[in-house]
Amino acid sequence: MSLVVFPCKHEELATVGTNLAIAASHERVDEVWAVTADSAEAARIAPVAAEVQFSASVAVKVFPQRRLGRYRVGKGDAMNTAIEMAGTRGFDRTHFYDADITNFDRSWIDGAEEAADRGYGVVRHRFPRAATDAMVTWMITRPALAKLFPGTLLPRLGQPLGGELLLAAEVVEALAGDPFVVARSDWGIDTVITHATATMGLPIYEHNASDGKRHTLYGSLIEIRDMVLECLDTVASLAGRRSPPGGAVFEKDPPTPVPDDLKHTIGFDLETTLQAIAEPPDDEELTILEGLPVDAEHLDDMDEHRWGEVLDVLLARFQLGSQAWADLVFRLWVMRVVHYTRHQVPLGYDHAMSYLEGTIRAYEEPARQD
Repeated sequence: MSLVVFPCKHEELATVGTNLAIAASHERVDEVWAVTADSAEAARIAPVAAEVQFSASVAVKVFPQRRLGRYRVGKGDAMNTAIEMAGTRGFDRTHFYDADITNFDRSWIDGAEEAADRGYGVVRHRFPRAATDAMVTWMITRPALAKLFPGTLLPRLGQPLGGELLLAAEVVEALAGDPFVVARSDWGIDTVITHATATMGLPIYEHNASDGKRHTLYGSLIEIRDMVLECLDTVASLAGRRSPPGGAVFEKDPPTPVPDDLKHTIGFDLETTLQAIAEPPDDEELTILEGLPVDAEHLDDMDEHRWGEVLDVLLARFQLGSQAWADLVFRLWVMRVVHYTRHQVPLGYDHAMSYLEGTIRAYEEPARQD
């Protein structure tokens, strides 16, 4: 039996309805859930789900997430609510997909199910993205995984923050009983699930969604400030935790040509983003800066080498909940993204992607030698 789960918060109703209908019409799917941020969101989505249910042969359920974690209330509570419930209902496989995907189709489910049929306990979806999209993944999560877990599969995963995956029953059961995972109620949930599943020793497969993941991109990067901070805090919390076992099976679909429109898509508005950090660092930020390998006069020179040095300190010292740390980390991350956008992206999509992959290998190598 297979379950498909969509965590939902303020997505377009038409998109949610379409995605629920696609999942409910798939012959491998036995039940579909929309797990919402709160009761009001459940009430908003319920009529759309009822329309889908009218013509579906499987149950389509809508219900609010439970408060399970100890961080900011967010996506983590929705995913952990579904994991806890799925583990008690006998599903062999549980799929998760973000509810705002505008090009979701049955091929996502097909790809995951076919890999699971071949014995993979965890199936992750990866997809091509715009050169200026996924800046949390490229500038925080993957570099940190390279530094913390060099030589393992973790730095090789294409979408460690991806919310699109299939989990076998034994994986769901293990996650439901893992207090480290359950605690992560915020944007950090994808990172802790990535780490937890990678360290279980089960075969992992990456399915390539070749058309990309189409969803609403950002205006100013200020829109994902919470994600930046919470993902940094989460990956920093992995320091000292177990690594994936040697010889872990990790395979993936071969690459396919990147859709041409993605090569020209702009992931965020540069000028609006810069306005969000226009004020100079205050005294508390400057005090923190004294312990970092960068000074206030050179924040605009945040190339991959300087960022790597800064990230080492952030992984050791960042304090989630401190306003000064939050302001400074967001400023530093924006300057890193801006530097990359101005110096690498103009050289072309293929160059930018090769450059980003090269930074991950570069961050991994010194840690391997240690």
